[in-house]
Amino acid sequence: MALTVTIGYMLFSNKLPKLSALSEYQPPLVSRVYNTDGELLAEYADEHRILAPFKDIPKKLKNAFLAAEDQQFYEHPGINPARIASAALANLKAGHTVQGGSTITQQVAKNFLLTSEKSYTRKIREAILAYRIEQAFSKDDILYLYLNHIYLGRGSYGVASAAWRYFHKSLDELTLAECATLAGLPKSPGRYAPHINPKKALQRRNTVLDLMQRNGMATLNAVARAKREVLNLKPIVTSKLSDAYADQVYRELSGRFGVNTLRRQGLTIVIPYDKEAQDAAVKAVRRNVLDVEHRQDYRYPVHHPESAWPALLAEWRKTSGANPPPPSSHALIPALVEAVDEKGNITVNDGNRLWQLKKPKWRWKSIKKYEKGGLSEEAIAALKLRPRTWIPGDEVRLQGLRKPGVRLSQEPSVESALYAIDLERGTVLARVGGYNYKTSGFDRIEKAMRQPGSAFKPLLYASALATGSTAATIVMDTPVVFDNRRGDDYWRPENYKNKFAGPVPLRNALEHSRNLASIKILQNVGIRRFLEDLERYPLGRTFPSQLALALGATEITPEALTESYILLADQGRKWKPIAVQQVQDRTGKTLHRAVAGKRCQVCHVDPVMSVNESMRPAQQILDPIDAFLITNIMKGVVENGTGRRARALQRPSAGKTGTTNKQVDAWYMGYTPQVLTAVWTGRDIPTTMGRYETGSRAALPAWLDAMQSFHKHKKIHDFIPPEGVEWVAIDRKTGLLPGPESEDIFLEAFRADTAPTKESPSKTKYSGEQDSNKEPGFFELGL
Repeated sequence: MALTVTIGYMLFSNKLPKLSALSEYQPPLVSRVYNTDGELLAEYADEHRILAPFKDIPKKLKNAFLAAEDQQFYEHPGINPARIASAALANLKAGHTVQGGSTITQQVAKNFLLTSEKSYTRKIREAILAYRIEQAFSKDDILYLYLNHIYLGRGSYGVASAAWRYFHKSLDELTLAECATLAGLPKSPGRYAPHINPKKALQRRNTVLDLMQRNGMATLNAVARAKREVLNLKPIVTSKLSDAYADQVYRELSGRFGVNTLRRQGLTIVIPYDKEAQDAAVKAVRRNVLDVEHRQDYRYPVHHPESAWPALLAEWRKTSGANPPPPSSHALIPALVEAVDEKGNITVNDGNRLWQLKKPKWRWKSIKKYEKGGLSEEAIAALKLRPRTWIPGDEVRLQGLRKPGVRLSQEPSVESALYAIDLERGTVLARVGGYNYKTSGFDRIEKAMRQPGSAFKPLLYASALATGSTAATIVMDTPVVFDNRRGDDYWRPENYKNKFAGPVPLRNALEHSRNLASIKILQNVGIRRFLEDLERYPLGRTFPSQLALALGATEITPEALTESYILLADQGRKWKPIAVQQVQDRTGKTLHRAVAGKRCQVCHVDPVMSVNESMRPAQQILDPIDAFLITNIMKGVVENGTGRRARALQRPSAGKTGTTNKQVDAWYMGYTPQVLTAVWTGRDIPTTMGRYETGSRAALPAWLDAMQSFHKHKKIHDFIPPEGVEWVAIDRKTGLLPGPESEDIFLEAFRADTAPTKESPSKTKYSGEQDSNKEPGFFELGL
């Protein structure tokens, strides 16, 4: 018999796994993202595990697992023959498996070193390994491995993870009842999961409590109190990161460390996330998109026969809940037209409430547009048969108002994106990739290549200042035609509304976004010089040598343009906004730290931190004086020009609108000394949004909405001029010193010793707007 056992032992011991997986225990851990206040924002994990040192696991939790899983754990040598025999007898009587005989040590052997194969061979190998584990490790070490590794349902591995995912508690906060609940899960995490089967979970919890009392691990009174405790489960914590900001953080982390490290190595990550600012930005974009959509053609709605109404309304009622809040101004809810009176007023039902709406003043999309859009002949024929008004059975969308009530709307055909940078902290403040980023997943900030139009002009005007022009330099805003020198084609650029102002100061040209003046400024600067200057901005591309660059007739991403504006907003300095501030590994070692250039020179002392790209000091690209001067001119865009809507911010700001041909793209780029924000609005497939959808109308309202939220608790600051700037009173119309007949005099900023010295003549020949039919000058294209 002894010989048989010895031979069997030697046979099954052959090629058993080594125990190094236990001695070098480095399990997959959850990586956690926090804001700078220490609030948990998000988690990344393949296995959600939080490693808990043995000393930090409460005794009552250890006892609960011992009572439920292995009451003789501290007495047996790794296997428990009496328990195996008892389990075998119980299973034989039941005709199927009702009781396990494995000890905690055997479970460690199976979970770490073997598969879950159900065979006698595996059980024998498991028993041998359990014996070896007992010889190599202390009982506390084995229990530590078990409590940190075991799967406990709801995606949680180990007791610390389970405590958090079931109860939102750390281990030391668990009650006796909660300890017993967790200890009841290993037997069958699905069957006894409290969020799936609360009744069975309570029964199992009480069984564990009885076992604890029976084995002297808990008093009678403590068990009685624990049994009376209500099961207080918490929902699984979802990510507080939203929209394109969430994706930017994940993209940066996975790019720097790899997905495997990010999801399995228990990184501790700190980011500068401001949830209030991000939420405000999302709402601002959504509200603005719905406002722009309200000015688009109304598309024929889906129509439902009356027999389908009850099921449809019931489905909406189920989705929204019994007592839904009033519709918000930044979201849509479905509704059904139930009645239309003789005046065109409509009654709609959203499944919970009836709404009475006055006849909507909306322009219907023409049949011709449907035909051009490629709609089938059958569908076109059906549209021609129905009236161009709302009829009972139409499925519509409702948008809440900021005051009580709703208005008719439709799913947007227009998109928008917003990117905000905290200039004081050097961090990403908000990032919104689209109207419904959760559905599309397309980050228009990073990936949408769009024409910036006049939003590109400040970069040109900064070059003009750097080459000797001033805000008072006179430029001609007059018609011009360019010959392409290779054929009979001509390029005749135009101003908005085809009006021309004649000789105007450079400030006026930018304030009113005068195209012809801008082209002549580019001619003065020189295309080659301007292209060299553009290479210094973080635009991420090269540009063709063409005069149309003066009008922003090129393609760039909102991200590239916004980060280029940092040079204008932050005294000519170039730096990358930070989205991830610090990353530490599971031991607390700092792997990455980032600050934006000038904001933390002390951190550069640490070689671990200073070697990475994110710790390099900001580069001085523009002369600080030129950066201030262009900012000061852009303040005039807000005060007197195309960005006047931004005055509602009621604090100093600089900005620039941008609108491309046929109102395909609309931009507003603007900043205060504290925050830089960019908004783009347009369609994903570039098509017109309508004649009046300019940057001022289709983008600036979202900028204003968001910036009002960003500055809610900020003091009012103005832009501070650097040394070397002087202020001189000039005539706004002539750009010269005031003369006897000057009517509009104001203080202009100049680089020292560059202000005009001549006085405005008594009789100026400066005319106002000129007729667009005036004979234009001719130039060869490609200067």
